[in-house]
Amino acid sequence: MALRLEGKNALITGGASGIGRATCIRFAQEGANVFAADRNLAGAEETAAAVRKLGRKAIAYQIDTSDETQVDAMVDRMVRDLGAVDILVAAAGVSHANYGADGQFMPCPLHQKPLADWRKVLSINLDGVFLCDRAVARAMIMAGKGGRIINISSGAAKLPTPGVGEYSVSKAGVWMLSKVLAVELGPHNITCNAIGPGFIDTPMTANIRQVEGFMKALLERVPAGKMGEPVDVANTALFLASDEGRYYSGSLLHPDGGLILQ
Repeated sequence: MALRLEGKNALITGGASGIGRATCIRFAQEGANVFAADRNLAGAEETAAAVRKLGRKAIAYQIDTSDETQVDAMVDRMVRDLGAVDILVAAAGVSHANYGADGQFMPCPLHQKPLADWRKVLSINLDGVFLCDRAVARAMIMAGKGGRIINISSGAAKLPTPGVGEYSVSKAGVWMLSKVLAVELGPHNITCNAIGPGFIDTPMTANIRQVEGFMKALLERVPAGKMGEPVDVANTALFLASDEGRYYSGSLLHPDGGLILQ
């Protein structure tokens, strides 16, 4: 039985952990070579090592996806080392401004939100996805072979999230970005879709789960009654990247345990 991504080259941002790492490994299991990009180089190296154990080529790369120059250099490096970018999964993102820092997560209504916190989340979650999509689209158009762009949005793109409103706004932006790109890139045989996960057990949600009562209230809204796993999102990305998902473009798919039904 042929592997679904045999011989394809996938660029996956946020590849050091969580959804990004799970997608790197799942894609490698289906035959893809992987370029794992993340701010956390050590984590990306661990992911790349796991991919190589599966017999695929893997490159770890340190990147701040909100930096235009770094993103363009990343795509140039991938094309140079692997030959092409066939698939992009833009999974790098943050849940709040202090994610990855020493500061704890504290819900804060938008009317009290510092502008610096708003800008930081938008710069990574929306600007970063735009920059990666743009650089990859240019490379795909130049190569003339088409391709797949898959952006990680969130169920929060449709459901307001009090206390972290900037996250909802950033992910709603990713959804619309994906729809516009689907229209613009269709003539080049490039599809663009988004994935809107529900509550997934990842390092990004770990500090949110520590806020007393916060996760309990959230999970009460999930018909499945539990959090999802990173592989649930990775499998959705695999579908969109494979031939089975070739006629999807401009869609937002929800591996969310039924959350969006609410």
